[in-house]
Amino acid sequence: MAASETNLLQNAFQEFSKASDSMINYYNMLESRIGLLKQEVEQKNKELAKAKEYLHNILDSLPVGVVVIDKKSVSFSNRKAEMLGSEKFLCDLNDGDQKAGEIKNGKGYYRWKKEVLTNGFVGKEVIVFEDVTEFEKMKERVERDERLLAMGEMAARIAHEIKNPLGSMELFLSMLSSGKLKAKEKKKYIDYVQFGVKTIDRIINNILSYTRPKTLVLRPEKISEIVKDTLDFMSVSIMSRDIGVHFNACYEGLSYFDPDMMKLVIMNFISNAIEAVTEKGFIRIEIKEDGKYVVVVISDNGIGMSEEVRRNIFNPFFTTKDKGVGLGLYIVYNIIKAHSGYIEVESSEGSGASFFIYIPKDKA
Repeated sequence: MAASETNLLQNAFQEFSKASDSMINYYNMLESRIGLLKQEVEQKNKELAKAKEYLHNILDSLPVGVVVIDKKSVSFSNRKAEMLGSEKFLCDLNDGDQKAGEIKNGKGYYRWKKEVLTNGFVGKEVIVFEDVTEFEKMKERVERDERLLAMGEMAARIAHEIKNPLGSMELFLSMLSSGKLKAKEKKKYIDYVQFGVKTIDRIINNILSYTRPKTLVLRPEKISEIVKDTLDFMSVSIMSRDIGVHFNACYEGLSYFDPDMMKLVIMNFISNAIEAVTEKGFIRIEIKEDGKYVVVVISDNGIGMSEEVRRNIFNPFFTTKDKGVGLGLYIVYNIIKAHSGYIEVESSEGSGASFFIYIPKDKA
């Protein structure tokens, strides 16, 4: 072999050795880098596992149940959720389009709220619910106590209302039985006794109106016509007090209600407004639409009422008047409630009062 060829082979072998050493060095560096990356991944996995455990501990320590539902199956539930309900109960919370509500499960009462998960969690919803059984039991006890208290007040007021005419009747009857009265005086005292009987009859009828369930005869009518008829009927009372009335009907559509009952409601509120305002006072009546309700707003610039009176104004036998049993507003409240409506009150002392009567437009 020629010397030149030998040198060429030696040079080639040297270049190959250098390339081989370089590849080995690169491999070692890559292996070292991979090892470091592997350590970093393991460290990150440990941190993620620790964060996941921490998050689960937080969720399991919450006093409320947290559930993630994927379509109809439960994909996650914390410890409280597992303690409070079965999977069927948890899935029942997801039925319907409601976003919040209350549900009974066995002997327990639960309040819940639902939200849709975002950021890539398509089709998943989180439901948070809490056990309000003790709260509901406490509320039931409070309501029972309030009913008993109301019954005690009712008995006391009935006794007071009936005792007054009975006392007068007893006095008149004793004078009639004495035999010392002239015919003209006897007639006068008999009239007094009859008046006392009618007074007791009125009180008893009011009590029956309070206790008797309301039977409604619903018909499609314009509430504006009821208000106009009632204002016409009460016009003499209004004009005698020199009271200004402004009536504005922004809604003239039909709604379903009992016309006779509704006249009683409107008459009661207008009568209260007349008594609340001074001479040259002002009463404003407005009819408007609010979603599925027709709203009758009756406002006055009278004496107004305190917060305590406002809270108790619809309670049975509650009254601020010297005369009366205190059943008028309770009766009209139940009439509106029987229509599946409700009443709201805004008032403060010295600033008048506004009553908002919400009546469903359609049959309840």
